Amino acid sequence: MIYECSQGHICFSKDSLDICGMKDCSKTTLVISPIDIKWFYKINKTGLCINRSELHKIIEDPNMTNNVKRQIQEVFMR
Repeated sequence: MIYECSQGHICFSKDSLDICGMKDCSKTTLVISPIDIKWFYKINKTGLCINRSELHKIIEDPNMTNNVKRQIQEVFMR
């Protein structure tokens, strides 16, 4: 699932997150999307967090799969 906290941290997690997974953040999260982007679990088996302002880095990364880019765009570029 994809979560976001009030600090603008986006968390991709297979686990239910009530609290943000970003280091040193203890804000509560809201579910943005129920989709599960499994590619992020290759980096960390439980998930990954990124600042919302840096999501463009995923889209612009030439090493990122087109499937992941498409999923990110569907959720965040509406």
